[in-house]
Amino acid sequence: MSFDLPDTTTERPPAFVTASACDTWLEQQAGETLVQLQALLLRQLNLLNRYALAPAERLAIMELMRGTVHAVQTDNARRFAGKPLPLSESETSALDTCLTIWNALANGYLHCLVAGAQDDKALAAQRAMAAMACAQFDTSRGGRMLPAGHWRKLHQAYAMAEQADVAKQEVKDELRLGRNPATPAAAWVEALLLQCASLHELSLRQMGWVQRWVLRWSGKLNVFASPPTMSARAIPLCVDLDSDQPAGYRPVFVSGSRFLDTSSLRSSIKKRLDLLDKGESPKNLQLGDDCTQPQCQQVLNEMYFHWCKGGTIRRHERQGANGTCTVIGDIEAIHYYVSGRKPFMKPNDALTDTDIRRQREEIATFGRVMTPHMENFTEQHGYQMEQWDVMEEWHLVDQSATGIRVIRAANKRGGRFAGGQLVAVKPSDAKNLLLGVLRWVVIDPAAALQGGIEVIAGKPTPVGVRGTGTNAIGDKYSLGFMLPEVPALNEPASIVMPVGFFRLERTLEVFSDGSAQIRLTGIIDRGADFERATFE
Repeated sequence: MSFDLPDTTTERPPAFVTASACDTWLEQQAGETLVQLQALLLRQLNLLNRYALAPAERLAIMELMRGTVHAVQTDNARRFAGKPLPLSESETSALDTCLTIWNALANGYLHCLVAGAQDDKALAAQRAMAAMACAQFDTSRGGRMLPAGHWRKLHQAYAMAEQADVAKQEVKDELRLGRNPATPAAAWVEALLLQCASLHELSLRQMGWVQRWVLRWSGKLNVFASPPTMSARAIPLCVDLDSDQPAGYRPVFVSGSRFLDTSSLRSSIKKRLDLLDKGESPKNLQLGDDCTQPQCQQVLNEMYFHWCKGGTIRRHERQGANGTCTVIGDIEAIHYYVSGRKPFMKPNDALTDTDIRRQREEIATFGRVMTPHMENFTEQHGYQMEQWDVMEEWHLVDQSATGIRVIRAANKRGGRFAGGQLVAVKPSDAKNLLLGVLRWVVIDPAAALQGGIEVIAGKPTPVGVRGTGTNAIGDKYSLGFMLPEVPALNEPASIVMPVGFFRLERTLEVFSDGSAQIRLTGIIDRGADFERATFE
């Protein structure tokens, strides 16, 4: 079984060839900057992976380097994790370095797995697959799809652990699991569950929750060479160890087939969902101190279906599509173009002293208030709308009644996009711009930017929105949109407004052609830059 590991020689030795020398070297690097330490670690890992060492000594060195690598990688991830796509040059460099280090760490442990003593194989296998799971997680956080060969390498490591009869052998991993035991099988399952979770559809914070849950629960899944007893409550995952594919719910019956029983995981998640329904806090259920309701319950419920019930089912099947689609990804630009290229103008009671003075001058000169010039609006808002380059042409890949998938070259001039962002879309066969939510966005292996957009039904009406009451006197209007009821799709009338506006029963003033008041009655969706709510 080959992992395409580099050949080892005694040429070009690393800075250390013993564990004690490695420990000394690491202490000497304590004062280095993050970028310098990354470069030093990567160089030494690459030299180690090409240098002939006794397996036991190599394993001891890898164990010493692992803690520093994890600390450096955690700091480095802040430079690219959750950033809008395409990443900037510096963000791309940070991601590339991060993934290269994880791969080098995994290769070091794979050397130990291949050539090490039987007593060390469980530790080497668990560490190698844990490093590959970390690379997988950071690939998702960096908005990329996994490269070819990832799953084949992971499955080969697990298969070797099985052959050595150490897949279920417990080892310590205090760095990632504290006092909880780890096994090679659990590290393998961790990577499979992360993939099933569709991380690219989650916010950065939610990704962190899911990773923590996977670490805690991956040991609950048992692996079998034949299908476990089928249950209507929990559907097993299936994977082919000889393939380069992740786990799925469609059974495959070949010599490399493995089936993951999800019934114990289902029971654990279902119990927590029931308690959350009754008002129990996520913290008391060991879901995490940073997990907040109702998002925690929503994400956990999604994972329940992703991991135990065969995945989520689309309300409407998507069909292949051709043509182009206009995409606008800035709320101010969306408001401007949905308005028919008309800037939102404040009602008279919100005019500043400068506005009033200018209007008096216009009345004196022209006998009436003139329509404010675009340049004046530009001065108020600090951007040149006539120079906006925000109406992008993307290519349609597929679409349904409520969603579309679009694609454009990542290196094409255009905006940067993030999951959960409000957008406006107009497929080539549509009459009007519609609002949508960019549910996910990734860079695929062909360096193309792909996005999945959930279209919000109904023709949007651009409005201004602000709070009411004595505390809101003098507040400026923020940009928003009113959406009509669409009974055919079971969509209620709603308002889209900036983040932080929603509060149950809150009264807002909405201005379009005139002023009206509404009372918020429920939240429908929260995105990265908007909230959508029902109202009376």
